[in-house]
Amino acid sequence: MKKISCAALFLFINLFIYLHAQHAIGSWQSYLSYHNATLVEPAGNLIYAVGNGGLYSYDKEDESVQCYWKNQPLSDTEITNIGYQKSNKTLVIIYSNYNIDLLVNDEDVYNLPDYKEKNMTQDKTVNSIMFEGDNAYLATSFGIIVINLKRKEIRNTYFLNRVVNSTTIMDNQIYAATNDGLFTALLTDNLLDVNNWKKVSDTVYQSLSVFKNELIGKSYGWGILLINKENYSNQLLIAGNYNYMNAFDDRLIAGTSGALVIFNDINNNHYMEPGLGINNIGYENGVYWAARGDNGLSGFKISDTDKSITMNVSSIIPNSPKRNYNFYITLAGDKLLIAGGQTSSRNVRKGTIMVLESNNWTSFEEDGIAESTNLPYQNITDIIQDPRDEKRHFATSFGQGLYEFYDGKFVNLYSLDNSTLESALPNESSRYQYVRVNGQSYDNNNNLWMVCASPNNPIQVLKADNTWHSMDYSSLNNPTIFKSTLFDKRGNFWAISSYPSDYGIFCLNYNGTIENTSDDQHKFVKDFKNQDGTTLNHKGINCFVEDQNGAIWVGTNQGPIVLNNTTRFFNNDYYCTQIKVPRNDGTSLADFLLDGQQINAIAIDGGNRKWIGTETNGIYLLSPDGLETIQHFTEENSPLPSNSISSIAIHPKNGKIFIGTMKGLVSYQSEVTAGETSFDDDNVYAYPNPVHPNYSGLITVTGLMTDSDIKITNVSGKLIYEGSSIGGQFTWNGRNMQGNRVASGVYFVIAANKEGKEGIITKIMFIR
Repeated sequence: MKKISCAALFLFINLFIYLHAQHAIGSWQSYLSYHNATLVEPAGNLIYAVGNGGLYSYDKEDESVQCYWKNQPLSDTEITNIGYQKSNKTLVIIYSNYNIDLLVNDEDVYNLPDYKEKNMTQDKTVNSIMFEGDNAYLATSFGIIVINLKRKEIRNTYFLNRVVNSTTIMDNQIYAATNDGLFTALLTDNLLDVNNWKKVSDTVYQSLSVFKNELIGKSYGWGILLINKENYSNQLLIAGNYNYMNAFDDRLIAGTSGALVIFNDINNNHYMEPGLGINNIGYENGVYWAARGDNGLSGFKISDTDKSITMNVSSIIPNSPKRNYNFYITLAGDKLLIAGGQTSSRNVRKGTIMVLESNNWTSFEEDGIAESTNLPYQNITDIIQDPRDEKRHFATSFGQGLYEFYDGKFVNLYSLDNSTLESALPNESSRYQYVRVNGQSYDNNNNLWMVCASPNNPIQVLKADNTWHSMDYSSLNNPTIFKSTLFDKRGNFWAISSYPSDYGIFCLNYNGTIENTSDDQHKFVKDFKNQDGTTLNHKGINCFVEDQNGAIWVGTNQGPIVLNNTTRFFNNDYYCTQIKVPRNDGTSLADFLLDGQQINAIAIDGGNRKWIGTETNGIYLLSPDGLETIQHFTEENSPLPSNSISSIAIHPKNGKIFIGTMKGLVSYQSEVTAGETSFDDDNVYAYPNPVHPNYSGLITVTGLMTDSDIKITNVSGKLIYEGSSIGGQFTWNGRNMQGNRVASGVYFVIAANKEGKEGIITKIMFIR
């Protein structure tokens, strides 16, 4: 399988550029999946393909692969249809939200947002794309849209008030294959008037093509049909239920995932079953290009004599995540681990565990697990790495129990017969499919804690010696679906129950003894009182995290709440804090922080700032106290593929923020990293360095201690600039305190910890 790194092709030319582009403050990186190829379009030297809604191309000359994503250079994400027009060198791109891009010469993108933004009661789905002259004809669920590719604008919309599957043009007539039959009209007529469209056949065609100056239709239940242009009767050319049909200069090709029928002319076809799993096919200069699902993009030739297949390009799959599933993401050192999870409506997702390490994507074993366990492998909700062995991982599932993997290979499934895990439906015959496990956390003694949906003992522990222990607490008799867990700085165990009817927060002080519960403190709280004494109805609790000050930030369906001074959590008078943000309008009024918004994810960066992901409004970066919104990223103002955020993970060393959304994974390069415990000459450096004349971005000094005091001087010792690091990183715009760009020369960065007891110096050179 041929794998090429999209990130490397787009962002990095050599190692030097890689190191600095990787750290560019404010830069974004996309990690869309390009697996499961479904669409293909030959375009001269390039072959375009779509996998999992992401666009990539293969260059036949240098065999390189290029990936495209939002802002690089596309306008949107989640592609549903593409079509290439040769004379204008234009790829028409249709997105799931009905946005339209024109990619011209593989460089320039012209966005046509009118269709996306138009208020319509009709379904906007685009079913197919056809080209005639300088126009692209989009068959939609209500009619036909015409795009002028030269003027790069939507020229006309023909409302036929019926689903149009396909269109074609022949002999000055336009044909529309609809779910109500075949319609046609003269191009010289007023096509805006639906009365000028005449129904000429009751046959329902899914595709229309012109081949060898004949009108061809594909119809389910029939096959490939020659349509008589005089009376619109059908002549069967070959029977079968074909998924696709495409006409090229000297070929008409139809097929299913397992079969191909190739027409050299109307009365000469060859049927074959190559077993290639083809979703869609293109043809150009004697080479067939196929989108083959999990096998990616392939190019092959078919012998005219014996019809044997010669594979030119066997499998092009860009180095990318296997799927756009980002239910849960976490970092284990430099390794990003992703559990695919389940949909928000709890629909089944294929078991998915993906890993990003050293800019390379891999996936844990999937095939054969269901056969080995006699249970479906699906809905993996959490992944954790054993602190004693980086090759050993445990993954929870919402139904089948706890999976163990070693070096990415399946080892064991812990369920009802070989653990203390319990079923949510213990008395049902299907009980083995209701072992719902979530929220893994290791304690300081390498015991793995987790929660499960159980009517009896929802807290389970896989001890360091590989024995199991079940925790029984009376306060947990009712909660059913726990989601996440954590150990705080004091060693207390926390868990949240997310189900809307029995949500709440559980805290346990087990005094370091798992088996001895006589000295334990535990408490489950459903509805908190805030600092004003108001009892809150959160309508669901989705996430929580402990910040650097020991406060626990909780994401609810009605905004965030904060648990301060958690040592008092077991007291009867304990209350939470709803942060009040002053309106700054001359009044003393304030609003609760993100009031009414569903919070799905919260993460804390090296500067104790809060990154808060919402269900419908993107991601917020807040100051450590939550009173200031530093950034608010949405799909409208950033490369975020979706405003629905499912997960966030932050790399403490380089400050990269990984953001999982409903449509894919991206990262944002923050200016903040975790502070070091001491200064080290090998770790403290500035980049870019030297600073060249055409550089206008930020200069970053990294490897600092938390909240270091920074002074920048010239070689004479004159103070040029000063400030403080946020966490372990300091950024400077290369200007003095008067706002002027500094001159060429060497500048010293003098850093000291906030107590003034440790210090270090590094240099920056400017070339003007």
